[in-house]
Amino acid sequence: MTALSHLRGIIFDMDGTIVDSGLDFAAMRKEMGLRSGVPILEQLNELSPGERAEMETILHRHEMAGADRATIIDGADRLLAALSDEGRPMAIVTRNSTETTAHTLSRLKIDHFFDIVICREDGPHKPDPWAILEICRRWRFAVDEVVMVGDFELDIQSAVNAGCPSVLYTEGKPPEQVPGADLATHVAVHLNDLYHLLAPGQDSI
Repeated sequence: MTALSHLRGIIFDMDGTIVDSGLDFAAMRKEMGLRSGVPILEQLNELSPGERAEMETILHRHEMAGADRATIIDGADRLLAALSDEGRPMAIVTRNSTETTAHTLSRLKIDHFFDIVICREDGPHKPDPWAILEICRRWRFAVDEVVMVGDFELDIQSAVNAGCPSVLYTEGKPPEQVPGADLATHVAVHLNDLYHLLAPGQDSI
């Protein structure tokens, strides 16, 4: 048994964790006239309704372009298939829109792996713990029976706020270079590391 193979459910972030849509957040902020270093959704909440609608149009264009070019991160499809074979439910929690998330998952033919998909329109978004707690409610699992897997500090902070274990996937980068590593229960540098944390088998993906 591996470190997290006893957990009943697995919650994934989408972009940067299982798919790569190549979104350039710096370019998005520049086009919208937003500040650097502050998440886009939080800045949109500061705008008037008219300004926000204008910015959301720009955001949607970038996200749809990302959905059209998105690719599966190498090994993620095999990881999902291995976990699915074990019968453990999986969910997605993303700050992306419902439309772009559905398009991405469907286009890459991985939507069938996920029991639940929660996007930014569905409720308070990460780092708020609402989505994790809502998934636990639907699955009827205790919060410490699930794990949140993501590539960004907001993913890990949402797990901390919910009270569940977490895995920071660094996409090959040294953990000390990735914000949130100090908060994560576990760190996976490569997809193989993530597999060995989550799956009971010892073979590589």
